[in-house]
Amino acid sequence: MGKPEHGRYMTITMQGSYRAAALPALMLALPFIASCGGGGGVFGPEERRVLHLSEVSSNCNMAPGEACTDVNVVVRSDLAERPLWSATDANGVTVFQLSDHQKLSDNSWRITFKPVPGLAPGTYTGRITLSPLNLFEFEYRNLPESIPYQVVVAPLKGNMPALGALPGAVDWEGTNGNAAHTGLVPVDLDAGKFSRRWTWEYAGGEKTYRVSPPVAANGLVYFSLEQSAADSQDAKKIIYTNTLMALSEHDSSVQWRTPQTLDGALSAPGVSGTRLAMAGLASVHTFDAVSGVKLATATQPQTNGILTASSPLTAPTLAGASVYVGGNNDVISADATTARNLWSASLGLSKLGNVDEWTPAVNASTVYSNTVGALRAFNRADGAQQWSVAVPGKVVTGLSRSSLYQAPVLADAHSVLLLNQRLPTSFPVDNSLTLVDTDSHQVRWSVNGQFTTQPVVAQGVLYVGNHATASLEARSLATGAVLWSWPLSAVKEERFGGDLIVTNKLLFIAGQKGTYALDLASQKTVWSFRIAGTLALSRNGVLYIRSVSDNGNGMSRVTAINLQ
Repeated sequence: MGKPEHGRYMTITMQGSYRAAALPALMLALPFIASCGGGGGVFGPEERRVLHLSEVSSNCNMAPGEACTDVNVVVRSDLAERPLWSATDANGVTVFQLSDHQKLSDNSWRITFKPVPGLAPGTYTGRITLSPLNLFEFEYRNLPESIPYQVVVAPLKGNMPALGALPGAVDWEGTNGNAAHTGLVPVDLDAGKFSRRWTWEYAGGEKTYRVSPPVAANGLVYFSLEQSAADSQDAKKIIYTNTLMALSEHDSSVQWRTPQTLDGALSAPGVSGTRLAMAGLASVHTFDAVSGVKLATATQPQTNGILTASSPLTAPTLAGASVYVGGNNDVISADATTARNLWSASLGLSKLGNVDEWTPAVNASTVYSNTVGALRAFNRADGAQQWSVAVPGKVVTGLSRSSLYQAPVLADAHSVLLLNQRLPTSFPVDNSLTLVDTDSHQVRWSVNGQFTTQPVVAQGVLYVGNHATASLEARSLATGAVLWSWPLSAVKEERFGGDLIVTNKLLFIAGQKGTYALDLASQKTVWSFRIAGTLALSRNGVLYIRSVSDNGNGMSRVTAINLQ
């Protein structure tokens, strides 16, 4: 990891005492002897110590929203029962929760504690007390063991130096960063300079809500918050409120927000220069990306009755002055200012064969779609289909299974890399990774796996997370062969929790518990951060991690990491 900043993280310190057993275990296991031989006597129950600490692992540095390293206590008890525990904070705040307990081979107990999520910034002091379960306390009183603690929770603001453009970086505009969806940011980074800049928090409350992946341009980071609730007048009707947010990259201050009440969900935002766009069930919505002013809403053609079953997980693709949207049976081009439809091309699918949650890839002349076993190329100017290629891999159909969660990747000027389908992040499904030659219109190669991340490409190598091998795989773009792999077990992860970003020398990987920077030359982890989520990397050299709490407290965060 990068070096923690003094006073900006959570630190837990504990100190326990180590004592020898006061009495043989046999005597304590036979408490009835005391009742026959004097017991506590006239002075009351005798005090006995039957708990013995043998290990306390307590160091924990933590920024807002991080998943804390486990706090472990190993305690031996002369009684068979698992010790009880309580935590007392000086101000009555609940600081710890029990995470796990395990009986070891020597009959001692390993008890694991975690700080409760969402502790407000500040300092917490108190004691964790371990007590034996004693059914014969009228005969003797077992003495507890207690462990002092101090918990310091950092403020949301961290290290905020002046922002400046990172040489080689560009705006992060949407899915995999750009219209080609390569996930490449061609910059040189020094992991020793990484530091937390700020954390922005949002409590969702009782309403169901979702948060989109972030995009960044104009010194701002954008994302949308979607809330849904039953209509107070009609319980069968759902009202959606979508709030488009723009935060300052410098300090996370809200620069503007644009709430909308709609009958359906909106897509994630896509941005290009001063234009931002989102897709709805039947319309494209455009905004001024600097001021937040809504510019236009326009209904789009739709051959199967609905444009897109959209959600905040997939963004339209912006290129030049146009917005490109992947619909259930259409590829749409609209004006990025007026939202007026420029052209629409049908995929020729039946209504039962509709697919959603995908976005096209765009270069100077061509728009590519990858749906239901075919890669199709459309003329960017007028939408005329130029050619199509059958590709391996079927789309898993059925309820909630027609969502593709993918985008074609324009790996270079002569090839398109694609997945046939993946399920929402971290859920594996058998799928195929295929490279298509755009000159010959032929499949060069195809490999099977359980690929759960969008592939990213740099310098003739593609990187992709494969759940089937529980590893990050570096594959030759020319042949698809595995060049090397990095196991998730290296950082005690089991699944990928988000997509990848590749730079000249580092690869950023989102796990389920943390975010990691992998050195491409040594294949070793050179930085980690204990927050996982959806990643973006801005022109100003700021890495964004959008995380959503899974512990039921309704908290979402955007964390900014300085990379220079």
